[in-house]
Amino acid sequence: MIPKTYIRLSDEKSICSPAIGLGTYLITGADGKEAIKTAIDLGYRMFDTAVAYGNEAIVGEAIRDKVREAKHMTREDFFVISKLCGTRHRMDMVEKCCQKSVECMGLDYVDLYLMHTPVALKHGAKISTEGTVLNNIVDDSINPTEAWLGLEKCYQEGICRSIGVSNFNEHQLNSLLLEGSIVPAVNQIECSVGFNQKSLRQFCQQHQILVMGYAPLGKQKLPFLTNGIVKQIALSTGKTPAQIALRYLIEGGVVPIVKSKELSRQQENLDVFDFSLTDQQIEDLDAITGKQRACEMRFLAGAKHFPFIETV
Repeated sequence: MIPKTYIRLSDEKSICSPAIGLGTYLITGADGKEAIKTAIDLGYRMFDTAVAYGNEAIVGEAIRDKVREAKHMTREDFFVISKLCGTRHRMDMVEKCCQKSVECMGLDYVDLYLMHTPVALKHGAKISTEGTVLNNIVDDSINPTEAWLGLEKCYQEGICRSIGVSNFNEHQLNSLLLEGSIVPAVNQIECSVGFNQKSLRQFCQQHQILVMGYAPLGKQKLPFLTNGIVKQIALSTGKTPAQIALRYLIEGGVVPIVKSKELSRQQENLDVFDFSLTDQQIEDLDAITGKQRACEMRFLAGAKHFPFIETV
């Protein structure tokens, strides 16, 4: 059974969330749906999707299929995350976008709805999978607070159970804390042994903003999983380097969002709750960090509302 953590809301209520989730970026089609159903069989209950991923429908279908097939499961057993499309940041578009996600998944509500990026994108804008600009896509005329106020309305109307942000730094979070009426429940950011964002994580913890970490295992080109310290800790604990990397985040208060379609990897990523790291091991892993970033988001360079300051 996956342990639970808590997301504290600004009205002093809290909702329960699994301590690890499955990311669904690039998981599409019939094979993708089966991969999600396999993950449910293994014990995953949190699924992270987005309008931009183009797969909300199969995420919803997989969950509905499992609820229908298994008498002991209900919709309430699952924690579903989706994200506002960057081209829908205008106040009058946000609620419609959230409602459309709910309808697309067929799940009545979203557990957590995130602003995918602090930067608004022009209608019809597209980027490549490498994050390079295909055209002039950033719309600097829209302040992030406008989209956030739209998310607040979605929360107040019960379309989603909680709201948060993704890819926000301290500067941008401060703006929402000052101008919004609801504190973001979550900030989903890239976070790993090689890019631990410790300063930003501490800022979020001070404001009771739960950190969810995507790309927790980086990419193959990044060296932190083959680092000698990680390999030595893995050997001493009888775990894999990937499991050490995930446990490091969990013990730092981060909810990792892992991604794999393979059953063996899905299982490996779940087997991180039967051991702990020592204070010395965590200190040694802290020291590995560097600019080993997997997702550079180059298409946001120079955007007015994205003064991106990397914290490592």
